[in-house]
Amino acid sequence: MSSVYNIASDGFNLHSLSMGTHCGTHIDAPYHFCENGKKLDELDFESFVGRAIIVDIRQQVLSATKGIQGIGARSQNKADIVLFWTGWDTYWGTAKYFEHPYLSKEVAVQLTRLGARFVGVDTFSPDETVMEGQSRHQHSDPFGVHETLLGNDCLICENLKNLGELAAIGDNPEEEIWVSLMPMNIKGADGAPVRAYGWRSRPRGTLAT
Repeated sequence: MSSVYNIASDGFNLHSLSMGTHCGTHIDAPYHFCENGKKLDELDFESFVGRAIIVDIRQQVLSATKGIQGIGARSQNKADIVLFWTGWDTYWGTAKYFEHPYLSKEVAVQLTRLGARFVGVDTFSPDETVMEGQSRHQHSDPFGVHETLLGNDCLICENLKNLGELAAIGDNPEEEIWVSLMPMNIKGADGAPVRAYGWRSRPRGTLAT
């Protein structure tokens, strides 16, 4: 971000901002990997808000030597949005962040069969990231999760933070977790940064005591 005008010289502040569509916490639209997939501005407003389930896979991350193979019983409950809590966001800003845990293609297939319409991760990508010096040819299916989810119109959110705090909200069985992953509405875009936040809500028809 750079200054174009400032109050001292021009009477007002105005900055120029230049970045990619996949900076920071952002979403991937189907067009990111699907030539005929929906672009960001072709998605309904309701696509970015919904009831969420937090899947705690931190213990799997500690013991796994490859992609996460299972998603647990809790994530098989009906929810619009499934968020995977790995705890890897603590490495943000370090080289280790790119050595993140990742989902297997089998998990992606299972999520689409369960009807998930949005999957979020607190890592750089739901797929394994190819490190510098490696070749994508070393990986049999380097974008399998992206292609499976986006190919079924299931959106992806990457680089989430503080899922542990959001998970704590869900400790009350009488309350649901809702999240908003609303992006900037950029015409023809394959993705965009989001301001992600969550809140708790009682199911409709439930009275507070």
